Amino acid sequence: MRIIGGKHRSRRLATVRGEIRPTTDRARECLFNVLGTTVVGSVWLDAFCGTGAVGIEALSRGAEFINFNDRGFAAVQLLKKNLKLCGIEEGWEAQQKDVFTLLRSLESSPLDFVFLDPPYLFKRHQKLLDRVSRLTCLKGETQVILETFKKTPIPSLPEGLTLSRVVKVGDNQLLFLEPRLKVDS
Repeated sequence: MRIIGGKHRSRRLATVRGEIRPTTDRARECLFNVLGTTVVGSVWLDAFCGTGAVGIEALSRGAEFINFNDRGFAAVQLLKKNLKLCGIEEGWEAQQKDVFTLLRSLESSPLDFVFLDPPYLFKRHQKLLDRVSRLTCLKGETQVILETFKKTPIPSLPEGLTLSRVVKVGDNQLLFLEPRLKVDS
């Protein structure tokens, strides 16, 4: 596994077998091709960071700040190892929390991207998207990206999110969601 583009391009990342399923190089390449230059100067939440590959790719491509999170101690340690391998010392924070605890703790600092890549066996997509849709740190331009196994049915979307695009890549699918603008009556 390696960084695809940006200033850390071609850097190899450490991985572990079994416990962590990193977003593949091909899926990350597709993701960042879709996002293009909107990554530059952006603020991210990588809620199930695993190896940190997606967030490190974003930093490599000019993101300003990544809030990494994973509930597993081994994953957070692997993330820190990969940040060190790339020489990335700033522009990030790492937390070890259950995703729902993390989402309850987020303050109102605006996020440009919320990346969600739960484990394949995760069964709470509906609850996850419902909670994300109610975050006060989402703004009109925020992109919420949910990566799932390609055969995982697309969950019913909460009132606060709308599906803008679905991209299938290998065994995965990327769902691009946007906050639904609230209209005052």
